Amino acid sequence: MKIKERIKIIIDDYSFATDEARERNKIKSYFKGPEEATESPWTYVKDPILLKVKGHLATIRGVIDRIKR
Repeated sequence: MKIKERIKIIIDDYSFATDEARERNKIKSYFKGPEEATESPWTYVKDPILLKVKGHLATIRGVIDRIKR
């Protein structure tokens, strides 16, 4: 797979995930209130590269939290 195609697939996947999270947040905030609308685009990502990024973000956030304490 060429790099341009791969980048396009990654961008499309993240765009879809963002749209899906936004729509679900709208529905949840309408029926349950704004405090319940906590969907993240990372929940709907399917691309393997973005899933790796998601895993690294969790690790980085954990390290930052430990440093802050």
